[in-house]
Amino acid sequence: MVRERVGDWRSAWRSVVAGVAAGLLVIGVLQTGILDGPFFAAQDRLFPAPPPDSGITLVAIDSDSKPRLAAFPWSNEYHARVINYLASLHPKVILFDVILDHSIFDAENPTADADLARAIKEAGNVVLVCTASAGPIEQLQVGEPIGDLGFGSPDPANAIRSMSIQVKNSCLQNESNESAFVQALRVAEKNSDPIEFSNGAASFGKHHIPVENGQMLVNSTLGGSPTCSYVDALNAACPHPNQITDHIVIVGTKLIDTGDVYSQPVSFKHDSSFCPHERQQCMLDNQNYGYRIMADAMATVLQDRYIRVEPRNWIIGVSLLLAIIAGLVVYALGFRAAIIATVTLLALYYLTATVFSQHDHLIDPLYAPAAMVLAASFSLGARYVLVERERRKVERIFGQYVDPRISRQLADSRSIKDVTSKGERRELTLLFVDIRDFTAMSEAMTAEDVLAVIQEYLNEMSALILKWDGTIDKYVGDEIVAIWNAPIHQPQHALWAVRCAYDLINQASVLQRHLAAKGLPPISWGIGINTGPAVVGNMGSRDRLQYTALGDTVNTAARFCSVAPAFTVLVGESTYEACKQYLAVDQVPGLQLKGKSADKFRAYQAVSIREEVGSPWVPFPTEAASDTYTKIRRTYGAQLVFAASTPGDLDI
Repeated sequence: MVRERVGDWRSAWRSVVAGVAAGLLVIGVLQTGILDGPFFAAQDRLFPAPPPDSGITLVAIDSDSKPRLAAFPWSNEYHARVINYLASLHPKVILFDVILDHSIFDAENPTADADLARAIKEAGNVVLVCTASAGPIEQLQVGEPIGDLGFGSPDPANAIRSMSIQVKNSCLQNESNESAFVQALRVAEKNSDPIEFSNGAASFGKHHIPVENGQMLVNSTLGGSPTCSYVDALNAACPHPNQITDHIVIVGTKLIDTGDVYSQPVSFKHDSSFCPHERQQCMLDNQNYGYRIMADAMATVLQDRYIRVEPRNWIIGVSLLLAIIAGLVVYALGFRAAIIATVTLLALYYLTATVFSQHDHLIDPLYAPAAMVLAASFSLGARYVLVERERRKVERIFGQYVDPRISRQLADSRSIKDVTSKGERRELTLLFVDIRDFTAMSEAMTAEDVLAVIQEYLNEMSALILKWDGTIDKYVGDEIVAIWNAPIHQPQHALWAVRCAYDLINQASVLQRHLAAKGLPPISWGIGINTGPAVVGNMGSRDRLQYTALGDTVNTAARFCSVAPAFTVLVGESTYEACKQYLAVDQVPGLQLKGKSADKFRAYQAVSIREEVGSPWVPFPTEAASDTYTKIRRTYGAQLVFAASTPGDLDI
């Protein structure tokens, strides 16, 4: 439910400004790049990590092979035997991801380099690798494709996310400047088409690879590709030769000490073959061997599972938009609902990001959520300042009318625009209380005594009205006007007004004693109560407003008060009907009020009241109040006579 807003929608600009400020702050941080590390680390969590391509088989120079073949690097004779064996099983391509930049002399086989060159040439589908600083030795250059390793630079999270399609600086033998995995794809698919770059994509053959700065994001897998140990291939004993036939085969080092280890965006639990038996915790879960990353790069192309990231300008626009939305949501809802809504927005955002990641689209995991949180915080701060300002206004306006508890309740739940809005028609109960014959009494009193009596009377009566949560409409000389059911809703407003009237009479003796103690004359008062529809609101001129009620209900209550005898409560029929289970009355016959028909109009004198249905009835203390008033008045009259006489007078 939309809360009763602080102010109106014209005040929403504060939340918009809060959202814009939060968005601009986040955008400024984005532009500086100081959070790129956490950004990419968070984005790593969104990588979809598809299963490996079953058409790619790995041949691992692993820790099982090393003890049986002496220290690595090995004689090229071994590589020749492995290539001959693999070629005999007719793979689509053999990507040999070991830089063959050395020739190890083998006394038992001095023709090892020539044997390897012959094996490469006879296989006809071997791709060798190089870097800008190292390439195959001259003896091995027999016309085979030679491609660059092509690994992109680590990002701020220290992860290799991308592979170059073409590299600017490569070995001299790499005339096309293409990466090795691209050349392996060419051989596997017998594709000789040139690579064309246009509209953010690299195209060759049937492939259209999205690129950024000439690099393709690798859709990293969680491992699990078919693998044959190098020593098994050397012995022509791979356990599943069918996984080589008509497959792409990648030969690479799975040895921690060779330095071919990189961090990648996704983490997975490594099996025991990743590390030496004597050092099982040699790698972090997000680290992988280079030849396996090469396999994931090829799988990304073969499966057309390209990663697309949210452009930076989109991140900026989305962050700003969501910040504004978050700011407005906080403005439109209550505090608790605003917090829940902000958390819900964040949850929906991350759910959307997760869904998009499953479709290979990586969404900003940091800046937009940060913008929403900051916008909500800024908007809450702005709203707090505004609420406090409105609270002070409400308390200042209504503090003079109502019990401070009601004033605080108004300040907590309503805005200044609402509580000082244009008049509204609602059912009210009006109570008028007025001193009997005070005008004539005041003419015989000094001005100081008149003010003292009025002050004592108003203090006592007002406290009782506020005790029963009445709103003091106005003071008109010695008359007090009080309202129930405005400005806040009070379901039992008629009953509360009647109970208040009981206390106004019951406390008469207390007030009389206070006046007598100060040498002031006793006073009596009558009360009129009426319930019905009236217009209530702040009314007056542009320069001076007063919260008051208007209508026939108000006028009738005033006329009840004017004809009520001392310490008597007169109520209208609607008031009696509203609380007749708690109020006993006597009808006042023949009462003629201005504008009212005596045969249709009913007025009642309250005679008894009770706390609950079934409780004993308690008479209104009219008689007790009158007796106290009479006694004190007689005493006060005697004091006046004594004070006005002289000693000589008493002797006459």
